[in-house]
Amino acid sequence: MPTTTVIAHKDAYALWSRLQAEFDRYHSAISYIPIDQTRIQDDLRRYLCLRCAGFLERLVHDSVLRYLDAKASGPALEFAKSFYRTTPNLNADSFAKLMARFGDDHADRFNAFLTPTLKDSLNDLASIRNPIAHGEAAGGQKLDPERYRRLCKAVYDWLTGDFLTPVGVGMVVELGATSPTSR
Repeated sequence: MPTTTVIAHKDAYALWSRLQAEFDRYHSAISYIPIDQTRIQDDLRRYLCLRCAGFLERLVHDSVLRYLDAKASGPALEFAKSFYRTTPNLNADSFAKLMARFGDDHADRFNAFLTPTLKDSLNDLASIRNPIAHGEAAGGQKLDPERYRRLCKAVYDWLTGDFLTPVGVGMVVELGATSPTSR
């Protein structure tokens, strides 16, 4: 029977694969959209930015729940889960506070991971998420889905490589495999 960590890695990989497939389709579609159709291109970029924000929220939420499943059980697990029903809109501060709830070691590891570039990307994505979701005008320099895809990949790698993986255990997903394997 697979462990909680293996299931968490498999679920995270499925989320990442779906996001990456959407980006691949976006790149294919862009080549068919006439250059003078900037509104369509902007709509697609807004969608991908919103998709990246949703990916991060879901990835973090699922990873935290899987982490709790691996570290606690019974009434302690139910108690812990009762305080974590939803993931906040993730900016650098809210993400850091969430990781700090797991103790100083997690806070330190997260702060070491969150470079200034990643921090800026996370804050910019958070700043455009709600305006896009609520139909307000959002665009300009912050409307950069490739930048947020790189952010998503970095967070995915950190969560599955540092947060979810027990010390001394490496998880890999073989090309073409349906689930991660221990190494």
